[in-house]
Amino acid sequence: MTAEGAQPCLACGAVLGGRYCHACGQDSQARPRPLRDWAAEAFSEANLVDGRTARTLIALALRPGRLLEACRDGSGSLYQTPTKSFVVATALFLLALNFSDVALYQYVARVTDPTRPVTAVADPDGATVHLGNVTQAELWMQRRVEPAIDTAVTAAVQAAADRATTELDRQNLLYENQNNSEQAIISERLAAWLPNALWLLMPAYALMLAPFFGRRLFMEHLIFALWAHVAGFSLLILLALANKFGAAAPAWPLVFPYLAFFTLAASRYYGVGRLQALWRGGVHLALYTGLALFPAGLAVAISAMDFEAFMAFVRA
Repeated sequence: MTAEGAQPCLACGAVLGGRYCHACGQDSQARPRPLRDWAAEAFSEANLVDGRTARTLIALALRPGRLLEACRDGSGSLYQTPTKSFVVATALFLLALNFSDVALYQYVARVTDPTRPVTAVADPDGATVHLGNVTQAELWMQRRVEPAIDTAVTAAVQAAADRATTELDRQNLLYENQNNSEQAIISERLAAWLPNALWLLMPAYALMLAPFFGRRLFMEHLIFALWAHVAGFSLLILLALANKFGAAAPAWPLVFPYLAFFTLAASRYYGVGRLQALWRGGVHLALYTGLALFPAGLAVAISAMDFEAFMAFVRA
């Protein structure tokens, strides 16, 4: 029976029987909170880096196996969760790219000797263009080159297309310029789509661990996959910062510290010898690159294609 004069809860409308609503738990005597409380709550909920991050990074570098074990056996309260660590690493990687002006991938074609003319000759195979006095390269995690395609190269290819005596040569040369313009789109999309793509590729990484480390819960493999990607992003961040200050270091040597992480982490987490963990890590990396990362990169390249120009090139 409701007491006379009882007030309804302002949150859900239920009749109050005391200070706290029995239906939704709302405090009927709540007062506006101090600004410092609001600020503290907002920072706690929204920040990417908290007090456990430094401890987590140290463990990731020095004791990766212990870090993974803590996540699996429920003693990981001292460390950042793998999911939040992945979000932090992704955000810091994108910030590092912007700060360092490093491009994840960039195709460049620059004039080698400015005092000599650039030449462009269509190959009889109908698919190749030979450029003279041009240095071409695919750069990974290097300082951004602007413009990536020298305007003199574009002009030389266009001039050669205008002089072409066959439609096959003309379309071949025109598509060379079209392909060069698409490279800039590919570079931008790789950097923008990589974090989202890795969320989708994470299960593939985890599934590829199963043949090497026996029957285990999928979540165990997924935890390892998250930490492995955190380690990978951390290495890429260090490379971006080094190249920001002129190191010009290539990306491929990062395979070695990554495999060192994999070996130390997998040997303890999965209970195998380090030599066993090393060769399994190398084969796993090759499979993941070939069956997941490469197809994802190919999908990005296809998304940047001008199919109308491509079909004109094919029909020629």
